[in-house]
Amino acid sequence: MLPETINPNISVLDNDLLQVNLGRWMQQCELVKSYYSAAYAFVLQITQSGFEVIVTTVNDTPLFTAGTLFPHNFPLFQALKNSSLEGDYLNLDRFMLDELPREFDGIQHILSRPIAWPDGSQFGSLCVLNPHMVEPASNSAMLEPFQILLQQELSLLCQNHRIESLSMRDQETGMLNHYGFMMMAPRQLNLGRRFGAHAGIIFFELTEANPSENNLEDKHHRLLGNLVQDTIRTADVAAHYSETQFVVLAFVDSERDILHIMKRVEKQLEQQNTHLKLDASYSFFTPESTAKLAPMMEDARCKLKSMQPEPEPTPTNQATKFDAEQYDNPAADSAEL
Repeated sequence: MLPETINPNISVLDNDLLQVNLGRWMQQCELVKSYYSAAYAFVLQITQSGFEVIVTTVNDTPLFTAGTLFPHNFPLFQALKNSSLEGDYLNLDRFMLDELPREFDGIQHILSRPIAWPDGSQFGSLCVLNPHMVEPASNSAMLEPFQILLQQELSLLCQNHRIESLSMRDQETGMLNHYGFMMMAPRQLNLGRRFGAHAGIIFFELTEANPSENNLEDKHHRLLGNLVQDTIRTADVAAHYSETQFVVLAFVDSERDILHIMKRVEKQLEQQNTHLKLDASYSFFTPESTAKLAPMMEDARCKLKSMQPEPEPTPTNQATKFDAEQYDNPAADSAEL
């Protein structure tokens, strides 16, 4: 199973979280092209938009540059997708002219080898165009070392994402921690603004019904964390921000929805434990807002009762100032009379 942070249907060229060594991949394509004296060599990825060229060799005629996207419906790419683990050697004469993209004009043969994700699903293919081979069946086996190298890099990438994902989680609640929230929330916020969604930052913190007692325990924070996660939607981002505080980036239709979320969590908490009280605060912003996430979080967090500055002590009974000169002045005494 792939890590949650990796979406195999999104191109590695578009996914910020998915960083592969494309320079090394390009070097492998150059070695393949040189070994087979081929016209082109490139790596294709199967995405939700089609078959996309990820890296390619340097050529005088740039037909298969990185980012070139081919539709799913071409029979050629369906043949590559359904090829055996040993790969295929295809003669393009078997396809009609309208069954091939125009970039393949002049290409007679394709040697391919499938590339798989660590979970066994297909990533794409390593393709060699017009290779010079005396015995295609035997020479095609030379693609296997390159196939293995690319798959090992995908495996290492997934492993790194799993480790990074663990460092972004809070052990106590299983939610994102402060670091994880600051990694995930900005991307979600930009995406929400792009689609015209209103959003709000909500902070939650437990308080006790009897402030003189300090009976808050880890299980109480786990309870609040579970209630928050059960209340928000899939697109929202929640985190155990600090030891006592939880934060939510929620996408809503109006400011009233933010208040509903806060009230819902408060009501569920009261049903679970009557000795616990909830302090909540929020900041709301529209899609047109250009405010950054950090200052909006700070604005919401500062509204929590625990974040309010302690009131300065004000003496209630100040001593009346004694003016000795006034009592030594007869005129002052007569004026009082």
